[in-house]
Amino acid sequence: MATIPQIRNRLLEVFSEPQADVLAHVVIEAHDDLVNQADFHKLTGVVSDLANVVTDLAESQKELAESQKELAESQKELAESQRRTELRVEELAEAQKGTELAVANLAKQVGGLATSLGGSLEDFARDLVPEILEKHWQLDVTSAEPEEIDGGRGHHEVDLVVRGTIDSRPVMIVCEVKATATAKEVARFMKVVERLRAARPDEDIRALFFGYRADRKAREAILAAGAAMVFTRGVIIPAA
Repeated sequence: MATIPQIRNRLLEVFSEPQADVLAHVVIEAHDDLVNQADFHKLTGVVSDLANVVTDLAESQKELAESQKELAESQKELAESQRRTELRVEELAEAQKGTELAVANLAKQVGGLATSLGGSLEDFARDLVPEILEKHWQLDVTSAEPEEIDGGRGHHEVDLVVRGTIDSRPVMIVCEVKATATAKEVARFMKVVERLRAARPDEDIRALFFGYRADRKAREAILAAGAAMVFTRGVIIPAA
């Protein structure tokens, strides 16, 4: 942009000095007004754009605040759910602990009952079996006690061994005492009896099963082995 003196000198070529002065100032002022108007329009556009940006920012902040609120609610629900889960885990742990104690106590009681029952049953067999054998075999009983017998391949603990004579001949009756006899237990005990017989071929060794009950397969196995049995459901004593 030219200065006022420059414009004035140009105007002096046509106008008088006073006129050139006035016109030079008018040109400069008009130019300044135009510049200011252009800047104002530019500034207005910038302000409008800035307002739009501020509006968008406000909306974004509002959405962010909503998201943060939802996140806070979710975190609160998650914390509550986690707290309930932890309480449930603690309850389950206590229940498990109680169950383990109950099982341990039950096992202890069952073990004590089994020991008590086994001892009582063996004592009962010691009293009853000799009387039954005296009646059925005319056995002259000399002893009836639990024994550990050498079977040639090691010692065997026998619940009850009844010793005596039949017609002056020595007889040894080995008794397996079980509250409930099974075919598997019958087979196992008969193997012990066979080893005893093999180790003592000159002795009359007989097998007898004593208890509260025996299932059908166990009774069939006892009969097939030629052994005697004394149970609450019946007594089978082979001929002497």
